Amino acid sequence: MLDSFFSPKSIAVIGASPEKEKLGYTILKNIIDFKFKGKIYPVNLKSKKIQGLKAYPSVKNIPGKVDLAVFVIPAPFVKPVLVECGEKGIQNAIIITAGFKEVGKQGKQMEDELIAVAEKYKINVLGPNCLGLLDSTISLNASFAEGMIMPGTVAFMSQSGAICTAMLDWANLKNFGFSRFISLGNKSGINENDLIQFFINDKKTKVVLAYLEGFADGQKFLKLAKKLSAKKPLIIIKSGQTEAGQAAIASHTGSLAGANEAVEAAFTQTNTLRAEGLAELFNLIKLFSSDYEMKNNQVAVVANAGGPGVLTTDAIAQSALELAKFQSGTSLILKKNLPATANIHNPVDVIGDARADRYEVAMNAVLKDKNVGALITILTPQTVTEIDKTAQMVVNYAKKMKKPVVASFIGGKKVKSGIEILEQNNIPHYLYPEIAVKSLEKFYLYHKNKTAKDSFPKIKVSGAKKEQIKKLLSKNSAGESVDFLDCENILKAYNIPVVSSGLAKSSAQAGQLAGKLGYPIAMKVISKDIIHKSDAGGVKIKLQDKKQVMVAFNEILKNCKKYKKNAKIDGVLLQPMAKGGKEIILGLKRDPQFGPLFMFGLGGVYVEVLKDVAFRLAPLSKQQAEMMVKEIKSYKLLTGVRGEKASNTDSIVNTILKLSQLAVDFPEIQEMDINPAFVDEKGLSVVDVRILV
Repeated sequence: MLDSFFSPKSIAVIGASPEKEKLGYTILKNIIDFKFKGKIYPVNLKSKKIQGLKAYPSVKNIPGKVDLAVFVIPAPFVKPVLVECGEKGIQNAIIITAGFKEVGKQGKQMEDELIAVAEKYKINVLGPNCLGLLDSTISLNASFAEGMIMPGTVAFMSQSGAICTAMLDWANLKNFGFSRFISLGNKSGINENDLIQFFINDKKTKVVLAYLEGFADGQKFLKLAKKLSAKKPLIIIKSGQTEAGQAAIASHTGSLAGANEAVEAAFTQTNTLRAEGLAELFNLIKLFSSDYEMKNNQVAVVANAGGPGVLTTDAIAQSALELAKFQSGTSLILKKNLPATANIHNPVDVIGDARADRYEVAMNAVLKDKNVGALITILTPQTVTEIDKTAQMVVNYAKKMKKPVVASFIGGKKVKSGIEILEQNNIPHYLYPEIAVKSLEKFYLYHKNKTAKDSFPKIKVSGAKKEQIKKLLSKNSAGESVDFLDCENILKAYNIPVVSSGLAKSSAQAGQLAGKLGYPIAMKVISKDIIHKSDAGGVKIKLQDKKQVMVAFNEILKNCKKYKKNAKIDGVLLQPMAKGGKEIILGLKRDPQFGPLFMFGLGGVYVEVLKDVAFRLAPLSKQQAEMMVKEIKSYKLLTGVRGEKASNTDSIVNTILKLSQLAVDFPEIQEMDINPAFVDEKGLSVVDVRILV
């Protein structure tokens, strides 16, 4: 769709101006000065000639075809001129003009009208309210940014014009180039999904960076980001991680699953890298835009000081990386060529009096070691340190090696010249070695996950059962919770084990049911009007005989009527007490952007207090479900500790996959809590479930 947008052979600048202080002058000048090779047509109602080029009063007066129109006219005039562009057959437009939905209701109406025009004439619109486009592959600066991007293989898109200008300034300082640089503005037309789709097959781009404040279509993003990440890295800063003032939500899942959890799950499942801020984005760019290959997670460290080496070792130990174990031949070379006081084991300490030649001995030896996947070179300025020569040594090895070679020259004024040498040669440099470790970790995990295969087991449910579920769900209005027994039947239709139960409407009936189910018994009120049963005194457990059950029934009714006078009570549910096993929670919240968001964690204190949970988006692959279970900090408790038998985690994975399919099959399910379920060495059984439509 965007092939023509990124390859215009002719451009009309609508609002081109002969007055130097106006944007229409700056944008036209940028297109001319940075040597765009196509035809350039200034459009201005009054001027006959602007900056040496013939000007036209309207795009309709331009002879021949126009591929791209750049708008720099007041907002009220954009719509009629866009109609003229459509009538002339112009397929692409950059609307730099502000004053649309970002200014309020009237502006939004104007923008909606623009969208309608663009859709009618099938025009690709970038903006409005954007900085514009810079493209080094066709020498085009169709923006009001000062200066031109250097050629490179990294594409950048941003919803923020201020972030764009900051990135351009950083790139100029660091000698860093881009293939394409796009300001998204209000995203009324071209959005991040359109650009991701284009970049999948864009041979000029090896890495895609983005600053996003929201997603145009979360479900589409999931599909496209996964395709892109399978070919090239996608690194995103996503702002708006918190939901301050979020309204209270009835389910545990709803209260724990904010917008940020959905974004994190989306990035995890698509192998998209999340930069936590501009600093990390800058730190990741050079490493990911390199031609390095990191075949394992084993890292070597070469330093001229013990302290930084130890700090780096600590950072490695706390990451997915490991300190490389050298082959015996490597250790012998180091022993032979380094001073007796040097540490020849990883991290290698070449001692404070090391000159560039000693660094070379160490770097050469460890980089040839087959166990080593990457190297971090650390330098601190000491009396005889050859800073520039050592920096050049790092450059030489980094350029001839496929393994990542990164550096951390620690200090300020003394190491400045060495850092400049590294940056001028696009060698990844980090102010602190701990940051180098974090960047290498993301680099390693991206490439590891890039080759991971996903399998989606088929969950077979008959048409008759699906029809039955549809009827059960349709009994409820939007925002209502489904009757407990109906919830049980829905889970059973997907072969999810549910603890035997019965609903009693009287104390006598409760006594009879208890005898059939078996003691000890648990009882809980069933009422759509009482969400938190324990708070209402609507739960009784460990009941040992018929008399206790009958008394408990009456107490539950009394407590609940007192808690909520007009509550409609359907009855009291009886279940045999769970006999051992770990308490777990499974949940679902339908995210407005990304769809069904699943939660898993251990129950009780682990979810209530520690919030030790993992999230993923449906549909889940088997591998994602397994990762979800292993991701929680308390996972080891499921594997069996202190002589306990290991819980059957396969049954958890299978249940997650069935619930994932249920959520996909029935979009009317908005929230679900299975809390608790119990899992032991034999398998999983659901005790309580709540579904909201």
